[in-house]
Order: sequence, then C-alpha cells, then structure tokens
Amino acid sequence: MDKEFFPPLIGNDALHSPDAGTQGEVLDREQYDDLYQLVEEEGLPYFARLNGRGEVELYLVFETVDAFSEQTKDAVSVEFKTYQNKLLAVIWTLSDPLQPLGFPLSFDIRSAEERSVALTILHQPFTALHYLAFEERQLTHIYSEAISFSAEEVSRAQDMVRSLYEGNPAYMPQEAEVREEETQTIPATSLPDSVLQEKGTAFLLQYQRMLATHGEEEAQHLLMSTVKQAVWVMRRHSRSEVRDSSFTVWAAEQGEQFYLVVTPALSHLFEVIHMSEEDANPFSRFLMTLPDFVQTQDAAPLLLGAFPLLRYESGQLYHLDLDEKLQEHLHRLFMQAFPGISSPYV
Repeated sequence: MDKEFFPPLIGNDALHSPDAGTQGEVLDREQYDDLYQLVEEEGLPYFARLNGRGEVELYLVFETVDAFSEQTKDAVSVEFKTYQNKLLAVIWTLSDPLQPLGFPLSFDIRSAEERSVALTILHQPFTALHYLAFEERQLTHIYSEAISFSAEEVSRAQDMVRSLYEGNPAYMPQEAEVREEETQTIPATSLPDSVLQEKGTAFLLQYQRMLATHGEEEAQHLLMSTVKQAVWVMRRHSRSEVRDSSFTVWAAEQGEQFYLVVTPALSHLFEVIHMSEEDANPFSRFLMTLPDFVQTQDAAPLLLGAFPLLRYESGQLYHLDLDEKLQEHLHRLFMQAFPGISSPYV
C-alpha cells in the first residue's frame, strides 16, 4: 500500500495505556496526562488515540461506572459507514433494534493523519477498546477488550476509504452510506406558539463569503448537511435525554450575515462536568468548524426575522413547510412579543 494513501504513524513512546494492572483503578493524572486532557479539557466522550507503540486504541468514556453497565449490555461491534464524505466507525454497545446505541467516530479521509488512523485500525492485528468512567475529575479504567476484523470487513472498509480518498464512487461498496431516516414534512404553522416564541443559540456565519466561495446552491447544501450531521449525532447520542430532546432549527439572512438558530438553547443537555458545552454540543462541534463561522450568541428568532426549517422531537426529524400563513402568524407573534418595534416579517 503506497505511503501517500497510507502514511506511517509514529507513536510517542512517552504515552502510557491502560492495561490489566490498571483495571478497576483510578488512572494517575500525571502518568496519563494526555487522556485527562482529551477527556477533561477537550470534552471527548469517545475517541481514537495513537499509543506509545504506534498502535491506534479506541476509548469510550462514561459518566459513571453504572452508566457503563447500562449502556454496554450487548457484545460490542464496530460498523464502518460513510456519511457526508467521512468514514464513520460506529461502536455499537447496544444492539436492540428499537433502541440501538452507537458511538460514531468520524474520520476525515482528506486528512492524511485521520486517513492513516482509520487504515491502521483496519490493518493492525487487533484494536484495543478501553472503557473509562470520569467521576469527580478522576478517570477510572473500567475494562478493556480487543476488537478484530475479518478479511471481508477490512476489504469493504478499505474500499470506502479509497472511494472517499479518490472521489471515485466506483470503489464504494453497496449500502456503505448512512441512510437518512425517513423525514416527514409538516406545516410550520402546526408548531405551537410556545415553540415559535422560544429563544436559543444563534450560529453566525459570513454568508456572502460562503456564496463567493461555493455559489448559492453549494453553500446551502453545506449548511444543511452540517446541520443534519449534528442531528445524526443527537439521534445516536449515548445519553437518552439528548436522544429524546426536542428543538427547532431556524434560518435568517441579514445583509452579509446568516444566522442558524437552534431553539431552545441546548446548554442544559450538555452541562456535564467532564465536557465543555461547545465540544459536547453537536451543533457547536460541527458548525464552528466551518471556515466562515463567526461566533455564537443568544438570540430570539423572531427578532431576527428567522423562519423555522427543521423540527426534531424524540428522535424524529421533520421538514417544515413554509407558506404565507406562517409569515403572517410570525408577524402577529412578533408584534405581541415586541410591541413598538418594526416587524421584520412585513
């Protein structure tokens, strides 16, 4: 395999990995400093890590040991898929068809390092999966196991990587792409006034710059695909209160700027001691990586003259149908909430 496609990874031999001797023990903060940084400072609930021997390890971090017990009742498996031009390695810990639970590791195949990490997972004899709990600012090593892949699984996943790398769909195996769950369309006017009056978090982007770079159609596709990637992660989040949440996604254009607003603010869902809200919140994680992202701010969609585009309720995503009646209704709600201010819906 050529080095351009599969560049070598060099491990840092100063790094330590959990082993049989640390199982059930609290990991020493100084000895496992990089793990504490990944979990505590960067807020990663699951991640791949290159160890001191140049091997790639996988980590799942749970809020408590009890949470680990509840969320890992079945035999673990790893499924490779593609989504939005990325390779996903979904670590399934619950296989119940009605309530499956998976942790989706994402690899940008255009990045040489991420591509090499993904290929290393496929080609090393086995991959260590470490389960940790983070409580009271301490990491506990719960358990570790080894995962390996059949020759067929390796070949299939490598074809996905090759297809994404070369931009050649001929290599892509059948049913490799994540299928979007069926999305229903409902009238936006069916949303209750209490939902339409909610405040939330706005993600501000330099839209004119996006248009100049991508063109209108591609810019809109980029924004919507990023939003749907965040929704995909919400649907498969390890915590049921995140999967079962409800929120609305709005859009507003003002001059050269574009606002994507999520209502209500989701910060209450991500007030987890070992995560920063920005890292834990999938909307922050994905939208803030866009080159034209400017900032986040508290926002009332009605004040921005925004229109609701998507509604998520307990795992179901709805497209919202917009019509003239909606604009009239939003105008009335605006005048009730902000009397004396000129309505952006006129």
